Amino acid sequence: MSNRLEQIAALVPEGRGVADVGTDHGYVPVLLLRRGYAGAVVATDINSGPLQSAKASAAEAGFSDRIRFVLCDGLSGVEPAAVDSIVVAGMGGDTATGILDRDYWCAAPEYTLILQPMSHQNVLRYWLIHNEFTITRELLVRDSGALYQIFTAVYGTAPHYSDAELFTGKYEQISADPLFGEYLDGLIAKFAAAVRGMARGRTGDGGRLALNRGILTELNEMKGRLTHDGRG
Repeated sequence: MSNRLEQIAALVPEGRGVADVGTDHGYVPVLLLRRGYAGAVVATDINSGPLQSAKASAAEAGFSDRIRFVLCDGLSGVEPAAVDSIVVAGMGGDTATGILDRDYWCAAPEYTLILQPMSHQNVLRYWLIHNEFTITRELLVRDSGALYQIFTAVYGTAPHYSDAELFTGKYEQISADPLFGEYLDGLIAKFAAAVRGMARGRTGDGGRLALNRGILTELNEMKGRLTHDGRG
């Protein structure tokens, strides 16, 4: 089983129930039950093919009677009273944002969100912060040579995030992660290339160029702080 999915499952707190949104092969529900999770388990997917794969994974592991499978878009088929944890993993942050925004019942203190966006992490963090969620934990995990961000959130007042922290996570939360320096280097290279390309082309949005330059400056300042703290 992948290290990414193992880490996601490890972050789900014991409770009355968990919904795994976009369950795909159903690996997270199976991992949770193997770990002894005692609450209800709901696996949803918008497509019937992945849901059938999830059912096969559950049957192979002997958990068919412990998982409720729902063909639905996001959380639309989940009964709010049945769960207190929500996993949204393995999809773009923009897609995850749409799911949470449509089923806004998740914006209540009783729910813990476990989120692993594959892209557009800044979009998801922006939505969380501006909808009064607090990101309670940030971590990075390496899986098959790639680095992935995983974070948890609960409803509550959020601190201020800089533009760069929408991509990295709050510096004070993530900087001690042993993979953060490597991840930060990758972001610096990405934004430096974007700034160079936009500056050469002279055809892009000047405001976007200024924003990217500002983010690059912040990322380099983070790198300096990390090096100063002996972690860079």
